[in-house]
Amino acid sequence: MSETSSYRPGWRVWHPTASTFYVNGALYGVWATQIPLAKERLGLDPIVLSIVLLMLGAGAVLAMAGSGWIIQRLGTAALIRLSGVIFLALLPAIPLMPDVWLLSSIVFLFGASGGCMDVAMNADAARIEKQVGRPYMSSFHGMWSLGGLTGAGIATLMLRWTDGASQALIVTVALAVIFAWGQRGLAPGKVAATADAGTGKSPSLRPAFLAVVVGLMAALAFSGEGVVLDWAAVFLREQLGAGQELANVGYAVFAGAMASVRFLGDPIRRHVDGVHLVRGGCLLALIGLLMGPLSGNVYVAILGYGLTGIGFANVVPVLFSTAGAMPRPEVQIATVSTMGYAGLLAAPPLLGTVAHVSTLAGIFYVAAVFTVIIALLAPVCAPRGASGRPATEAG
Repeated sequence: MSETSSYRPGWRVWHPTASTFYVNGALYGVWATQIPLAKERLGLDPIVLSIVLLMLGAGAVLAMAGSGWIIQRLGTAALIRLSGVIFLALLPAIPLMPDVWLLSSIVFLFGASGGCMDVAMNADAARIEKQVGRPYMSSFHGMWSLGGLTGAGIATLMLRWTDGASQALIVTVALAVIFAWGQRGLAPGKVAATADAGTGKSPSLRPAFLAVVVGLMAALAFSGEGVVLDWAAVFLREQLGAGQELANVGYAVFAGAMASVRFLGDPIRRHVDGVHLVRGGCLLALIGLLMGPLSGNVYVAILGYGLTGIGFANVVPVLFSTAGAMPRPEVQIATVSTMGYAGLLAAPPLLGTVAHVSTLAGIFYVAAVFTVIIALLAPVCAPRGASGRPATEAG
């Protein structure tokens, strides 16, 4: 009997992993409030600050690439706990770093621990979907989005009455309590023995071809999200003439719409298969990305960002569920996470060259093309199995 064969859908199954997603997202949200503080405290110019930010991404991508190997040996719960404790411990150290070299080192480790935690919690989410026979991935990712929004919001408010070091410490203690509470119900998530183990060889770390395709789709989806994150306010302000406060509303509408719709994703997935959900989401994102450039109107553009958030909301959860339904899910999810995060980091600055040779609107046209490519590749998300529907979409 498997370790969780007696699982039934409900709060007892959902909340341990959901709290892990929330804490991970909240830590990134608090980190976002520390970036301008570090820039001011250490007097970093934009180039140096960009290098520091690159260290976060480099640490995350490298750690994600190796997380499948760790999960095969320790299980998802052990990696969640190990990486989560390190992730929590490093946040209060960030505002204490006296120079850019130490800051870069801490940020690299911060990104690495967050990356390991990301792969482990998605692998755990995929395991739960298999064992309870119903989708949960969208609501888990909704908790991540909620964590990011509330973490950044609360941390920003705290800066009105305390400094960055105290803020980071107080929030970390609160998140550590939530993290510890969730771990009580977390199953070990040990990886089952494989045919490779029977021959005395280590389990293969080579991803399946379909996982690479799903990873490409994730890279394009994350790229689209990154375009809105990095370029929406710039486009609204510089090309459409919006004021600074109104320009900042664009991403807030996008993130809020995405977080809200992710909590509706699981019920939708019980009635709509992955192919149709991905294609429908891509259609909405395509329309949303084009509304601003084609209309030239600030308010239409902001509405478009909200529609883009709705469209992208459940694309990535479906992709992770697809990877988690494959053999050796820990390897496939590590592949999808690594490729997706690499896309999030690389695409927005690379697309900046598009704006250089054309206009800012060109960035959103390219992102719209990305949604078309994802939709064309959507058949890899088709249910597979004897019944034609996987356990993750039974309902």
